[in-house]
Amino acid sequence: MRIRPSSPHHVSFTDRLRSGYHRVWYEASQALRWSRGTFRERSTGTLRKLSPSQLQRVDELADTYQQRFEETFPPETAFLNYGYLDLLDRAKHDLQWSIPGGQQMCDLGSANFAYAAALYTFFQPCQLTGVEVDGHRLYCNGRSRFDYARGHIQDLPHTDYVVADYRTHHQTAQIISAWFPFVTPKPLLAWRLPLSLFDPSTLLSRAANNLVFGGTFVMINHSLEEAKVAHHLVEATGLVCQGQFIHTRPLRPRSQPAVLTLWQHS
Repeated sequence: MRIRPSSPHHVSFTDRLRSGYHRVWYEASQALRWSRGTFRERSTGTLRKLSPSQLQRVDELADTYQQRFEETFPPETAFLNYGYLDLLDRAKHDLQWSIPGGQQMCDLGSANFAYAAALYTFFQPCQLTGVEVDGHRLYCNGRSRFDYARGHIQDLPHTDYVVADYRTHHQTAQIISAWFPFVTPKPLLAWRLPLSLFDPSTLLSRAANNLVFGGTFVMINHSLEEAKVAHHLVEATGLVCQGQFIHTRPLRPRSQPAVLTLWQHS
């Protein structure tokens, strides 16, 4: 049964046609569940075409966290991880955010979990699980997101990747993160997903229900405007806002600053 969107957003006839097209491909990938096995990206050992300021920041992060992502991943994936780690590190200092290690962590909407190493490096969890609804999506090389995700987490102890709809995923955790969740329909369609998956209220309610008492929900949105929409949705779940950080100096260039908001189950 189709779950209808939980908040009013204008959806045009063209959007519905696009959604129908995306739904065909989504359901086909779910039925096929194609996998050619774990795919490990190759490292070249170096980062290319970075500015002096970017290289300086990368060196700062590598020294602070004792991690060189380029030794494991190709430049694009390594720089992606540095970008995520940069945001988390700046938010930590700005919000005076204390992060105890050894906690159970779940990340929702993980795509191919290319940034799992950054999460593991920053949070040092005892268990990390990435959950992605479209994990069987195929790339042009015949590999699936699942194949890539298994490769991205291969060296991370106690880390898993699950293909599931988080709205019905029951897994408690002390830390739950959501990077750029779909809180308006246009971005969801842009990522080639059907409108049947657009249900932010249920998604965020599930996150709140899965969060243990005293736990932290970390949400990152693409812009201040999107963060405002998301703020009202999360607030309705009963979680309490603990602070917000606007990433005005991103390591990776963005059209708008990302916004990180901390929520607590208390």
